[in-house]
Amino acid sequence: MQRIRRVKIGTRGSALALAQTHSVTRKLKNSFPHITFEAIVIKTLGDEFQAVELFKQNQTGVFTKAIEKKLLSGEIDMAVHSLKDLPTDSAKGLMLAAIVKRLDSRDALVSKEGFSLKTLPKGSRVGTGSPRRKCQLQRARPDLKLIDIRGNLDTRVSKALEKKEWDAVVVAYAGLKRLGKYLRFAVPLSRRDVLPAVGQAALAIQTRANDKPLLKIAKTLNHPRAEMEVTAERIFLARLQGGCRVPIGVWAGVREKKFYMKGALFSTTNSSEIKIAEASGALKDYKKVALNLAGKILK
Repeated sequence: MQRIRRVKIGTRGSALALAQTHSVTRKLKNSFPHITFEAIVIKTLGDEFQAVELFKQNQTGVFTKAIEKKLLSGEIDMAVHSLKDLPTDSAKGLMLAAIVKRLDSRDALVSKEGFSLKTLPKGSRVGTGSPRRKCQLQRARPDLKLIDIRGNLDTRVSKALEKKEWDAVVVAYAGLKRLGKYLRFAVPLSRRDVLPAVGQAALAIQTRANDKPLLKIAKTLNHPRAEMEVTAERIFLARLQGGCRVPIGVWAGVREKKFYMKGALFSTTNSSEIKIAEASGALKDYKKVALNLAGKILK
């Protein structure tokens, strides 16, 4: 077998994406010091067109397809994605080789004053482009004025901290932790109020399905607990996608030595309409738990 000397890793070019990719390359270099790991920045459709309208069209893979195309062509050897950006159906010829250890999956409220959802003043203007977050925030705080917002993490946070266009913004807490920025202005949102997105806070390493040497390298970073959690969440999402395109929130984890999931499906037209369910079972039955949860929601 030919000795691998160089591995090109595809990534988006945002500060957060690069921070995520560099954290992966550092770990790989520690395990494979004889290999040079190089980050290759690839511009995606989502990076080129940040308008809210693009995302309202329910297009999938806006942040991943361009990277996957380069991977399939052999221009890069593996890719690092935010798992929540990846469609549940893998592109033909590619596979998820590893799920890196997951960070805190909660969303966070970022404001100059460090408000929590409870202490945020009545009528506050809150920025978020996520239908999932909007539905849950509106349910918890009907008085809030929710405003569509897009852009990278720094751009969104600056709207509240520097430009003060809004009183607060909602972002993924894990993104702040990976960047190591804005944490003193951030208050995590309880999962009782806001369930996270499928795969939130997890990083996925993608390779070509038939590239055994690179698969072997990538799998050294796989975290079994994270893989189990996000696999269950993605099964839940896939089961609910049968013709319905509505906001979905879910969280999977281990409680009292059992696999536990809580999921919700929200109406896009009426904030009072919501379907919430919970399910649990043996750790080895995590896939069954996911299907059980989806069945409860659909029923």
